[in-house]
Amino acid sequence: MKENNKYRILWAALGVLFLLNVGLLVWISFFSNKLPAQPKRLFLETELKFDGNQAETYRNLRQEHAQQMRSLREKVKEMKEAFYADLGKPILDDSLKVRAQKIESKMAEADVITFRHFQQVRQMCTPAQQKHFDGVILDLIRSIERPGPQGGPHQGGPPPRDGRPPMDDMPPPPER
Repeated sequence: MKENNKYRILWAALGVLFLLNVGLLVWISFFSNKLPAQPKRLFLETELKFDGNQAETYRNLRQEHAQQMRSLREKVKEMKEAFYADLGKPILDDSLKVRAQKIESKMAEADVITFRHFQQVRQMCTPAQQKHFDGVILDLIRSIERPGPQGGPHQGGPPPRDGRPPMDDMPPPPER
C-alpha cells in the first residue's frame, strides 16, 4: 500500500507541474500581446509612407549617414583616449582647452552631418510628406538624443555610452 501512495504523490506532483506550465503559457499568450517597439531606423520610412523608390533612396542615405557617423565616432573616441591618457602628466590649462575644443568641434561636425542628412531626406519627400516630416522630425531628434529608458535617469546596467559615468548622488567610497 505504501508503494501505491508514493506513485500517487508522484502523479499528483506531475499533474500540478503540468497545470502550472499550461497556466504559464496561457498567461504569457494573453498578457503579452504588446507589439514590439518600432525601431527608430524604420520610423521615417513607415511614418512618411515612402514608396519603393523613396524607400530605396532613404535606405542608401541612411547607410551613408551611418558610415559617416561611425567614422566620426571612432575619431572622437581616439581623441578622448589620447586626451585622458595624459592624466598623469603635468599639462597646461591652455593645452587642455585646445584639445577639448578639438573634440568638441568633431562632435559639432556630427550634428552638421545629421542636419544635412535630414535635409536630404526632406528633399526627397513629396510636399505632403515634407509637411508631415516637419511635424515629426523634432520628436525623432529628441528621442534619439535621450539616452536610456524613458522613465528617468539611468538606473543600473552599464554606464551611458557618451563616455561619462553618472556622477550624481554617488556615495563616498567605504573607509577601510
